[in-house]
Amino acid sequence: MNLFTPEPGHFTTLTGAYYPTGHVFAMFADEAAARAAASRMQAVPDVGGVQLAAAPAIEAAFAKRAADVGAMPSVGREDQFMLRFVELARKGRSGLLVDLGGADADAVTAVLQEGGAVLAYHYRQLVIDELVTPTIGAEAAAAGRL
Repeated sequence: MNLFTPEPGHFTTLTGAYYPTGHVFAMFADEAAARAAASRMQAVPDVGGVQLAAAPAIEAAFAKRAADVGAMPSVGREDQFMLRFVELARKGRSGLLVDLGGADADAVTAVLQEGGAVLAYHYRQLVIDELVTPTIGAEAAAAGRL
């Protein structure tokens, strides 16, 4: 498992929104839960790399764009998702960035659900799938932003 380092190619060139196609970004109650899920993720056949996104790394990657939301809005909901990531990180939540590689999305989803992910988004070409039912706390973090 590596530490989260957002790649420039994961940000759209037009608006700067985060859109890591072929990846899942998930958030957990704390870093220990994220680390445990990352360990279990290694058992999923054909999964690509897994990066631990500690709260400070999430804020560093997304806070400026989240503060600028509205200046150049994204076409979809990716800005709203970044706002969620930042608000949860400010509450000490940590995340994982999972490169799906050739893995089955359902197998990845099962690991995330078992690990207690509070939210998880699969970024596909032009579609973002919500993989777990967000907890009330995750929805509360986004209150007034959706």
